[in-house]
Amino acid sequence: MYFVDVGQGDCTFIITPQNKKILIDGGGSLTDDFDVGKKTLIPYLLDRGCNLLDYVIISHLDTDHVGGIITVLEELKVGNVIISKQFEDSENYHKFLDIVKEKNIKVNVVEAGTRINIEENLYFDVLWPNSKQVISKNSINNNALVCKLIYKNFTMLFTGDIEKESENILISQYSNTDKLRSNVLKVAHHGSKTSSTQNFLDLVKPKIALIGVGENNNFGHPNQEVIKRLKNCGTKIFRTDKNGEISIKVNSKGIIKTNKVI
Repeated sequence: MYFVDVGQGDCTFIITPQNKKILIDGGGSLTDDFDVGKKTLIPYLLDRGCNLLDYVIISHLDTDHVGGIITVLEELKVGNVIISKQFEDSENYHKFLDIVKEKNIKVNVVEAGTRINIEENLYFDVLWPNSKQVISKNSINNNALVCKLIYKNFTMLFTGDIEKESENILISQYSNTDKLRSNVLKVAHHGSKTSSTQNFLDLVKPKIALIGVGENNNFGHPNQEVIKRLKNCGTKIFRTDKNGEISIKVNSKGIIKTNKVI
């Protein structure tokens, strides 16, 4: 698994034991003068011999998550796209619909309760969003896809850009279960102060946290209180602005090896 440095954005590239290729989000510039897909993501994938993606998973349609994905869908072969049920219209959504229709790419729309089976012993459980509990505040972020990767004893929680409103619902739904508990946490919203509440982290109990964030970004990400909360949990923190690309290798016993840490 590779947590890819795409600047101020998220992107995870997974190669499974049976050599399935999965891309979760794809970064994207918030300005028009840099095409992350063409200049960063496509060369990155091709350099690793990947010209076919079995699954592309899109957490939500903000440009810093889907910008590079648009280019990937246009230029590479994609078997399946996983996207959450949408509760707000957007320009990126229409671009996405046009491309998947033109390229005849299979789209699977999921929400809480869906299980995405990838191969034996490896699947994703979708924990959010829920069409019966739509959040209207910051709708695209708060209804982003939250899914948990499970491979034998290894677990990783992908959180998109959810904020405390979503976290509070997840806490209330899963507080008496281990559904949120994960070895690795993809920190929500690039470490923004609007996310990663203490109660949420107490349920996830991550050993490792990954933060996709641009160097010297204008948003003040990651927030220092979030960093403090993670460190107080005893979590090892990896962030793309300090570490660049982060690789995580998991063996059949669930033992994790990482390449960098701060």
